[in-house]
Amino acid sequence: MRRKRLNHYADVVCKMFVGWRMGDDMEALSDLPDGTISINLLTGDAVHSEVGLLDLHIAKEIQAWLQQQGAKEGVDIEKLKSATLEVDVDTNKVATNKKKVLLFSFSCRSNLKTDTATYQGALTDEYHWYTRIIT
Repeated sequence: MRRKRLNHYADVVCKMFVGWRMGDDMEALSDLPDGTISINLLTGDAVHSEVGLLDLHIAKEIQAWLQQQGAKEGVDIEKLKSATLEVDVDTNKVATNKKKVLLFSFSCRSNLKTDTATYQGALTDEYHWYTRIIT
């Protein structure tokens, strides 16, 4: 496996969760209690520590991106033993009217494991504001 590419992938998946195409899932995340979201990057499955199984668009997006990049760059993603992204979600750092607006604090940790090494990434985003959709 290509070490530099796997290091890159570990960093990018964290960045993707906190910003890239995240808008599709913000309303769903707004309804969740604070907790940890665990994503299996090989299957696209997401589980919340308090709620259980989630249907998150971003989980499938990251899975597809990882598969596509691996194929494009000659990295056999199928040979990974595991690939996970854990995200601590906290909406209580700043008091808001949660029916209208939230401040998300994301703390992401990724792990891509091969037979011989683990590649890790981490990112914290403290300023991700979201204005709720009023229906």
